[in-house]
Amino acid sequence: MLIAEGIVGKVVSFIVNKSIDSLVSIPFDKHRKACRALTKLYYSVQALDDVTESFIQTLNHFKHSGDASAVIHALNSHSHEVELTTNSFIDLGNELYGGLEIIDPVLAECCHSLYRGKGDFLSFLSNSIEWDRSPESSRVLLKRPLGKMQAVDMDSMYERTKLALASGEKHYWPSSAFDDFSSDFEEISIGWEDNKAAKEFESMIIQQNQLLKEAKEGLRKLLKENFSIEEILFQSDAHPYR
Repeated sequence: MLIAEGIVGKVVSFIVNKSIDSLVSIPFDKHRKACRALTKLYYSVQALDDVTESFIQTLNHFKHSGDASAVIHALNSHSHEVELTTNSFIDLGNELYGGLEIIDPVLAECCHSLYRGKGDFLSFLSNSIEWDRSPESSRVLLKRPLGKMQAVDMDSMYERTKLALASGEKHYWPSSAFDDFSSDFEEISIGWEDNKAAKEFESMIIQQNQLLKEAKEGLRKLLKENFSIEEILFQSDAHPYR
């Protein structure tokens, strides 16, 4: 998930923007259920932001040994945390869909394309960092986004989905670059002497993390302005499917 924070931020910002007007019309008995799904999304985003900040701190700590060495040490130190945060987004899938379905069924269908269909984008990301520890070639293998998904017009996806559902379709797949997500990533390798590739990777992580922070702040404001402290903190019996 570390390598796709920009995409996560894009989707979260899309959820926030489309939810603002819809939240006011949610039935009272569904309010807590919608709140739970958005709150869990917030904490998943927060966890990803936290592990990225720790990654950057570790990277800066090892800067004296070169960019490549710093990146490798940071990845080695935080790969397990990155895996855990990715799993939290995977585990959230069905509940997030249920919560968004309460808020806006069109929005739910658009976002659920990340979890179903032609493969599983989030599971793909869980294998985005691999280690080649062979004596002759000690290096880390990474998947780097090319920007196709970042450029997807999600408002267009939303309008196409809205028309399809209004015409009677039960489930609609809004085709986009999300369909063939694997083609939006290239594999790069960083060895102990690959300082140029490491510096480019570091710059990408910092840039994408800024997009994630902006999305997280938008989601925080959405929760603050639309739900009570009780709804946010006390969420028993609030699962959307129970």
